[in-house]
Amino acid sequence: MSQSPENTVLRSDYDASIFGLYASLVAGGLMLAYAIYYVTVVNVTDDYSFLTLGVITGATAVSVIGMHEWFRHQYGKDRVENPIEEYGGAIAVLMGALSAVWLSRFAVFYAGPEKGWIEYQDGEVWMPVWLSALQTAAILVVMEVSTRSIRRHSLGTLPRTVVVLAPLAVVFSGIKIWLEYSRGELEEFITISVVLLTGSAILYSLRLDRAVLYLLASGAAVGLPIFMALSNWGETEHAGLLVPAVVMVGITATDRSLSKRMIENGSGAVVAAILFCQIIAADGTEFLIAGQPVSSQPFGLTFWLWVALLVGWFAPTTMQRTPAMPVGLALALALLNEEAALVAWFVGLSAFVYLETHPLARDWVVRATYVAMVASWTVSSFIGAGQTDGNLIEIGGFSLGVIDGLTLVLFPALLALGVWAQSRARLRFYEGPSVLLLLASFNVGLIEEAGLLYVVIISGASLYQLNLFLSTRSERKEALLVDWATEFVQLSLIVSPVVLSLLFSSFELDGYITRALPILGVVGLLAICHRWRIEGESLSLRPEMAAMLSLLLVFLISNIGWSGFEVTDATVIRLTLAYTALSVALLALEGGAVFRTTPLERLVGIIYLSIVSLVSAVLLVESTESGLIERSARDLLIISAPLLVHLRLKTLLDLSQEARNFGTMTLIALLFVGLTDSSGGLLAIPVFAIAVQRAAKHVSTPVLASLPVFAIIYASFFGADPDANGIVWPFLAELTYLGETTDLLFESPRWASILLFSIPAAVAFYIPSEQAREEGSRYGPEQLFGPGLALLMGIAFLLPDTRTAPIMIVAALSFAAWRNGVVLWFWASPMAWFWATSQLIDYANSNSVSINSDFALVVGGLAGLVQYVLLQQGVLLQNVVREASNQDPAFYDHVGTVSRLYGYSFFLLSGGVTGALPFLSALAAGWDGLNRGFPVLLHGSVFLQTLTLSWWFEDDFSFPADNALLWPIAIGLVMVYISWSKKDPYGHDIEEMSTITAAKYVGEDFDMEKDFGLFGSAFFLGAMLFYTEFIGLEVVFGFSIVALCIHHVLVGFSRDHGWRRMISLVGMPSGLIYTGANLSELAMVIMLFLAALTLIGQAVLYASRGGLEIGSTIEGATPFVSDVGVPKNQPEEPPAPKEETSEPVAAESPDSSDEIEAPPVVEPEPVLARPPSPLFASDKAPFGIRLDPPLISNLSSMIDANNTVDFSKWSPVLGISSNGAIVLNWERVGSEEE
Repeated sequence: MSQSPENTVLRSDYDASIFGLYASLVAGGLMLAYAIYYVTVVNVTDDYSFLTLGVITGATAVSVIGMHEWFRHQYGKDRVENPIEEYGGAIAVLMGALSAVWLSRFAVFYAGPEKGWIEYQDGEVWMPVWLSALQTAAILVVMEVSTRSIRRHSLGTLPRTVVVLAPLAVVFSGIKIWLEYSRGELEEFITISVVLLTGSAILYSLRLDRAVLYLLASGAAVGLPIFMALSNWGETEHAGLLVPAVVMVGITATDRSLSKRMIENGSGAVVAAILFCQIIAADGTEFLIAGQPVSSQPFGLTFWLWVALLVGWFAPTTMQRTPAMPVGLALALALLNEEAALVAWFVGLSAFVYLETHPLARDWVVRATYVAMVASWTVSSFIGAGQTDGNLIEIGGFSLGVIDGLTLVLFPALLALGVWAQSRARLRFYEGPSVLLLLASFNVGLIEEAGLLYVVIISGASLYQLNLFLSTRSERKEALLVDWATEFVQLSLIVSPVVLSLLFSSFELDGYITRALPILGVVGLLAICHRWRIEGESLSLRPEMAAMLSLLLVFLISNIGWSGFEVTDATVIRLTLAYTALSVALLALEGGAVFRTTPLERLVGIIYLSIVSLVSAVLLVESTESGLIERSARDLLIISAPLLVHLRLKTLLDLSQEARNFGTMTLIALLFVGLTDSSGGLLAIPVFAIAVQRAAKHVSTPVLASLPVFAIIYASFFGADPDANGIVWPFLAELTYLGETTDLLFESPRWASILLFSIPAAVAFYIPSEQAREEGSRYGPEQLFGPGLALLMGIAFLLPDTRTAPIMIVAALSFAAWRNGVVLWFWASPMAWFWATSQLIDYANSNSVSINSDFALVVGGLAGLVQYVLLQQGVLLQNVVREASNQDPAFYDHVGTVSRLYGYSFFLLSGGVTGALPFLSALAAGWDGLNRGFPVLLHGSVFLQTLTLSWWFEDDFSFPADNALLWPIAIGLVMVYISWSKKDPYGHDIEEMSTITAAKYVGEDFDMEKDFGLFGSAFFLGAMLFYTEFIGLEVVFGFSIVALCIHHVLVGFSRDHGWRRMISLVGMPSGLIYTGANLSELAMVIMLFLAALTLIGQAVLYASRGGLEIGSTIEGATPFVSDVGVPKNQPEEPPAPKEETSEPVAAESPDSSDEIEAPPVVEPEPVLARPPSPLFASDKAPFGIRLDPPLISNLSSMIDANNTVDFSKWSPVLGISSNGAIVLNWERVGSEEE
C-alpha cells in the first residue's frame, strides 16, 4: 500500500495540430513554388504578359500596404491581431515577390531584345545569365520592405511565414529556368543567387523571430541541392551547393543567444542531407563551386561534405552544446574511400577515444557514436567488397588494399574500441561489439574476399562475447534484472554472427578446415553454455540451441554440395545419418532424456525435431542408394528422442492448465513428425501410438479430437503410393477389402479404420482407471466426442458407398453434441453440413439427378444462421454445464459470432444459385453490425455490398457493374450526415462496441462521429473517383473533394476535431488542383495559388485552434500563441440568485366562516440542463481551467477502481506538462509546497 502508484497518461499529444502545422507549411511552400513555376513557364506565352502580371501583383501589394496604414491610423499601433490584416499581409508579400520576379524579367526583355540597350544571348534562350542575380536582388528588397512592414504593424505568423517561403519558392521554382540561361552550368551568378536566397530566408526567419520558420528555411537550404541533384535536369555536381548551405546554417548556430532546442532540431536535417548527398555522390563526383573544380577523387564531393559537417556544423554546434553531433560525424564516414577514408577514419576513431574518456560525455552519446561508426563501417564494407583491386593507401612500395584495410585494420580497431568501451561499462551487449559482429557476418562478399582469418575473428569474438555474457549472468543472477525476452534477444544478437559467418564461409570458401568449422562452432557453443549452465537449466528455450542445430545443418548441406571431393549417394547417406544422430542426441539431452524439463521446453524440442526429421527424410528419399536399412536407421534415430522422453516422463508433476496446453501442442507436433516416416511405418506407427496412449491416459481433449483427422491423413498420405520396400504399408495395402481406396474425404484406403478404431479402444482401456480417481473421471461428452467421431468415421470407411455416410454422421454428431452439451462441435458444424451436403449432391448427380453443387453452400449458410437463431432462443446451449467443463469461456461466448460468420461467408459464395444471395448476405451482415454495435462488420459489409451488387448487376441483369458504385456513394453521404448530426445509429452503449482499434487513451470512449465521418468520406470519395471516370465527368470528383473538405474544415475548426482538419489539409489542395487540371489553364493557375494560400492559412489555424506554441528563435524567450480563427468566447455570467420568498399565510379568525381557496399553482416541468463545467482557479495563475463533466466522471471512475492505493498516503492530482501531456499523477499527501 505504501508503494508509489503508477501514473496514468490520459492524453499524450497535441491531437493532429503539430503535424498539421508543419505539413501545411511545407506543402504550402512547395505548392507556392510550383504555382510560380507554372505561371512563369507553362502559362505565360508573351513577354508583355510579365508586365501585366507584374503591375497587377505590385499594385495589389502596394494597396495592402495602404490598408495596413489605414488600420494603424484608425485603431492605433497596439491593435489586436486581425485576420483581415493577417491574410492581407500574406497576400501582399506573395504579390510583391511575384511582381519583383516578373517586372525584373520584363525590364531585361525591354532593355535587351526590345530596345537593344544591353547585351543578351543569341538563340531561343536570350536571357542573360545575370538575370538571376537581378531577380534575387529584387526579391531581397521585397523581403526587407515586408519585414519592416510586419514589424511596424506587429503582424502575426501568417505574413512572416510567407516572407520566408517567398524566396524559397522562387529559388525552387526558378533554379531550373536559371540553369537554362547558363546552358546547364552552375556558374557564378546562379550560385550567388542560390546562396543569397536560401541564406536570406534563414536570416529573415531569425529576424522575424519564429523557430519553426528557421527550421523550415534551414531544411529548404540543405534540401535544395538534393532536389537539384535528383532532378532529371540537374547534375550530381549540383549537390556541392550543400557545402555552403551547411556553413551558412552553422554560422547561425554560433550565436549563443539563439534557441538551443531550435539548433538541436535542425541537426537532424543537416546530417540527413549530408549522408544522402554522400550516397548520390559516391560514384566519384568531383567538388565544384560556381562551376570551377576544387578537387577530385579521392578528395571529391563526398570528402568535402564530410569536411563541411566537421568544420561548418560540428564546430559551431559544439559551442552550442549539441551532444548529438558526434553521431552525425561518425555516420558521415561511410562513403569515403582511399586516402580520404583513412584520414577521416583516423579523425573519427581518435574523436571516439576522446569522447569515451571525457568525464562530461553522456553514455548515450558514446553509445550512439559507436553505433554510428559501426553503421559507417558496414556501409563502407559492403561497397568495398566489390573493390578487390583498389588500395586505401600507397606509400612507396607499400600498399594497403581495400579488403585488407577493412577486415584487418578498421574492423579489428573498431572491435577493440568496442570491447574496451564495454569493459568500461560505456557499451552494453546489445549496442557494442555484438552489433558490429552481426553486421560483419552479413557481408557475404567481404567474407568471400577476406578469407578464413576474417571468419575466425568474427567467430572467436562472438564466442568471447557469449562467454562474457553468460559469466556475467551466472555471477550476478540475483542482481541481474533482465526478463526472459530481453535475455533471449541479447543472446540471439551474440550468437547470430557465429552462425551467419560460418554459413556464408562454408559455401563461399574452399578447404577442409572451412567445412569443419561448423562442427567446431557447435563444440565451442556447447562448451561455453555447459560451462555456465545453471543447475537444471535446459538450452531448448535459448538461441544457442537454434544456433547449434543450424550449424549442424550447415555442416551437412555444405559438405554435400562441396566440389572438393566426389560426393556419392553413399556419402550423402552417411552425412545425413551423422547429422541426424548428432541433432537427435543434442535434442534428447536438452529435451528431457537426462533431466526433467518443462512442458514448454519439450514442445520446443519437438518442433526442432520435426525440422531435423523433415530434412533427413527428404535427403534419404531423394538418394537412389538409400535402402530399407538406412531409412529404418533414420526413423529409429528420430523416434528415439521422443521415446526416451516418453519412457522417462511417467508421471506429470505440473498439472496446470498451461502445462496441459503445452502438452497438447507437443503431441500434435509429434503427429506431424510422424508424417516424415521413410521406412514404411517404423516412425509413423510408434508416433501415432504414443499420441493415442498419452492423449487417452491424460485425457487431452484437443488431441483426442485431432486424432481422427491425423488417422485419415496418415492413411491417405502413406497409402496413396506405398513403397514396395516399406515395412507396414505394403502389408496393409494387400489386405482384402481393407486395401481398397474410398473417397469419403479424398482418396483414402479403407484400412484407415484400423487407426480410427484404435482411438476409442485406447479410451475404453483407460476409462476404468479414470473412474477410479478420487476426483472422478475426467471423461465427459467433450472428451468422448473425438473417439466417437473416430468410431463413426471408421464405420463409414467400411461402407460400400461412403458418400451417403457423411450426412448421417453429421446429423448424428450434431444431435449428440446438442444433447450432451459439446460446444466445440458447433464451431465446425456448418462446415460439416456443407461437406456432407456436397457429398450427397455428388452421389445424387452420379445417379442421373442434376442438382447445382452451390446448394451445398446454401445449406452450410443455413446451418450457421439456424445455429445462431437457436442460440438466441436459448436452445442451442441449453444442455451445456459450464461449471463442469474445463473449456475456455471463449468457446461458449463466441459461438454466435462464429455461426453468423459461417452463415454470411457461405451465402457470399453462393452466387452460382442467384446473385441476390451474396448481396443480401452482405446487407444482413451490415444490419447485424449496426444492430449489435460492431463498426468493423458494418464498414466491411459496405465493401462487400458493392462487390456483390456489381456481380448481381452484371451476371443476372447484364447491367454495367460500375453502376453499383452509386450504392457506396449514397451510403457515404448518409454516414457523413450522421457524423455531422451527432446521431447514434447503433442504439447501444458506445463504450461497449467493438472497433478495429482500441481506445487510444484511458477513459476515452468510442468516437462514433469520427468513425462515421472517416469511413463515410472514404466510401463517398473512393466510389466517386471510379464512377466519375466511368461516366466521363472527372471534374465532378474534384468538386466532390472540395465540397467535402469545406464541410470538414468548417466543422473541424468549429468543433476542434483534428481528424477533420487533417482531411481538409490533404483533400482541399488536392481537390482544387484536380478540379483545375480538368477545367482549363486559367482555372489551373487560380487553383494553384488558391491551394497554396489555403495550406499556409491552415497552418496558422492549426496553431491557433490547437493551442500550439510557436517557439522563438531566442533562447529563453516566451513562445508565441496566435488566436487567429479562435472565436472570442464571452465570459459566462453567473446566474442571478433567486430571492427567497415565503408564501403568505392568511390569519384565520375564529369568527370567520368563509374560507377562500387560493388558486392552484401550476408548477412548470423541470428542464434537464447540462451540469455546469467546474472552473478551477489559482491566485498564482492569470487563468482558470474548466473541465468537462464527462472527463471528471471518467477520472472519478478510474480513481475509485484503483483499490490498491492507500488514499491516506497518496492523493490523485491531474497534471498538464509543458508538451501537452495530460497525466493523472499520484502525489504523497503532505508533500505539496505550501
